[in-house]
Amino acid sequence: MNSISYEEMIPVKSLQNYVKRFWKIRNLTSNEQLFTVLPDGYFDLVVTILNNKVINISLTGLYTKEFDVKVHANAIYLGISFYPIAVEYILEEKIADIVNQHRNLPLSFLSINEIKNINDLKIYAEILSLNFILRLEKHKNIDERREKLFTVLGQYKGVSSVSEISNELFWNSRQINRYFNKYFGISLKSYCNILKCKSSFIDIKKGILSPTLNYTDQAHFIKEVRKHTGTTPKILSKNKNDRFVQFSTKIL
Repeated sequence: MNSISYEEMIPVKSLQNYVKRFWKIRNLTSNEQLFTVLPDGYFDLVVTILNNKVINISLTGLYTKEFDVKVHANAIYLGISFYPIAVEYILEEKIADIVNQHRNLPLSFLSINEIKNINDLKIYAEILSLNFILRLEKHKNIDERREKLFTVLGQYKGVSSVSEISNELFWNSRQINRYFNKYFGISLKSYCNILKCKSSFIDIKKGILSPTLNYTDQAHFIKEVRKHTGTTPKILSKNKNDRFVQFSTKIL
């Protein structure tokens, strides 16, 4: 993809249960560009920078379907992809009411607009990482089941049932669903389906268009992929005009 540049940084070890990545996208052209982003099980904090100035900060909810984004001409976007558990213990911001949506935040949020050399991904990541570590230290009673829940979900790639997850964590399935609905606005099953679909993207990108996970059959696979992406595995694999940003970068 020659029209945009993409960079990412992996968080320090103490944040890796909460933050998936810090990332930076820059529009290298003088034209606005339109891309489609696919659901991946994370929620994001996105900072828009134009002429070295922060012009917008937004928080996304969890997405269950594809959504289109406009990348403004000559703009820089700094983002953080969070695991859902970060809602409670780092951001202290509710996202249950913004499923498939985003919320604009004050430019003073986390003092982001005061960061010097804001265009530098490394500086941005280092400053916010310190902030996040301090916020985690305030929570002396982090529920270990919640940390383990997302570890287990990541390991199973969404293919395990709610009852299997419940049994492994010794956590009642109704309680887990209440937790998901309260903080994220979707059920655990819905979240597992997102993870399972996302896991298939790597194969689709390679041109493998048959299910390798526990879909019932090819028809079920296509139906689930279409449900979350709005299109078929075949169209995703072709990625015409670099439409699907995760297929055009290393974000997968």
